Amino acid sequence: MNKLFLYNTLSGEKEEFKEVKRGEVRIYTCGPTVYNYAHIGNLRAYIFADILVRAMRYNYGEENVKWVMNITDVDDKTIRDSKIEYPKLEPMAALKQFTSKYEKLFWEDIDELNINRPDIAPHAAGDKYVEAQQKLVINIFNAGYAYIKDGSVYFDVVKYSKKYKYGQLVDINVSKLKSGARVDSDEYEKENVQDFVLWKGRKEGEPSWPLEINGEKLPGRPGWHIECSAMGESELGMPFDIHTGGVDLKFPHHENEIHQSVIGYGCEKPVNYWLHNEFLLVDGAKMSKRYNNFYTLRDLEKKDFKSLAFRFLCMQTHYGKQMNFTFESLKSAEEGLSHLYNQAREFGTETGSIDKNFKNKFIAAVSDDFNTPQALAVIQELLKSDISNKNKLATVLDFDKVLGLNISGVFTAADLSVEVADLVKVRDKARVEKKFDESDRLRAKIEKMGYIVEDTKDGQRIYKK
Repeated sequence: MNKLFLYNTLSGEKEEFKEVKRGEVRIYTCGPTVYNYAHIGNLRAYIFADILVRAMRYNYGEENVKWVMNITDVDDKTIRDSKIEYPKLEPMAALKQFTSKYEKLFWEDIDELNINRPDIAPHAAGDKYVEAQQKLVINIFNAGYAYIKDGSVYFDVVKYSKKYKYGQLVDINVSKLKSGARVDSDEYEKENVQDFVLWKGRKEGEPSWPLEINGEKLPGRPGWHIECSAMGESELGMPFDIHTGGVDLKFPHHENEIHQSVIGYGCEKPVNYWLHNEFLLVDGAKMSKRYNNFYTLRDLEKKDFKSLAFRFLCMQTHYGKQMNFTFESLKSAEEGLSHLYNQAREFGTETGSIDKNFKNKFIAAVSDDFNTPQALAVIQELLKSDISNKNKLATVLDFDKVLGLNISGVFTAADLSVEVADLVKVRDKARVEKKFDESDRLRAKIEKMGYIVEDTKDGQRIYKK
């Protein structure tokens, strides 16, 4: 077993990873709020989570790593937009139809980026998980750290901070907290530290579930923060090993997760390691529709970029550092990935042995807080080395178990349309008859249709670009 070192937001230091239960790793990732297309900044977070999980499985074995990623299908934004899109439907039906549409699009993006799907993807609005959230709210209320006001249930931050540290992931000045000051919105800024809502009282035209606390009937729905605490505990138990998410989730979402769990589950340290990926900038600026620099994966594909080029680009910056996206850098990444694929093809199809020296270098890079830029540098060093092509191939395919660049896919012949298949046959005949000008013309035509044509001693190989 290799030693792993992770930068833990909770401690502010790089620490050696130690499992809660020896030989097993349990990971929770904050998943999408399914109210729109995921943007490329969101997708960077899921690429990182995928690499983390792949690395853990590389180290601990597939069967010893459990990965949970939630789907937020009820919150302020999903309710608001579902009412707009489906005004004639009953609120719960509108919410389900609306969120299922965007969830489907999300999973399509995940598949395009070769991100493995999580073992479990719990839904915040699923019956099992609504019940878990309700139980957690009741636990917190019964422990004396929540109160009811105007049909909603709020976490008492001031009371909590008198006994426990509030502000474990971010620096919070608790002396400025005012007792009874409340915030109802799911998302808010650090400057607005107030009592946060655990259960939101029903408003006209909103979906709701029944809840009874202390003899009071409180129809409504869960607050945003409560969901991840409840789903994490339901599927992983507490404490569990690793919680991931974007740096924008540190406060208020992850901060409040900790404190809910401390009280509701009686767990002093609900999660051992908090890992946060930094922001993705576009041309050096914050990504925003207002600045006309907001991109989804589909926007990149419309410009004829391959999805895995974006994955490759993300790996060139450490997840803990801000990444500056430009179309020039994406083009360079696509060219670099194509070059890597071409080099792999030149190795042939016969694999040898994994080179131990390069494997140790690769493991050292990945084990140092998932240093993907260094891992890619190891691959470049490997490709330039004088070890046999068979061993190079075996080694790079082994590394790709972590990187997920689908290098093995370059050895799988493309599924050809009838039109392309016919052109390949005609070109093969031209090559046999030594009509090389005609052969070159057909190669160019096939490549314009999105394929790579490779001539070998065994005949043509055709691959999708």
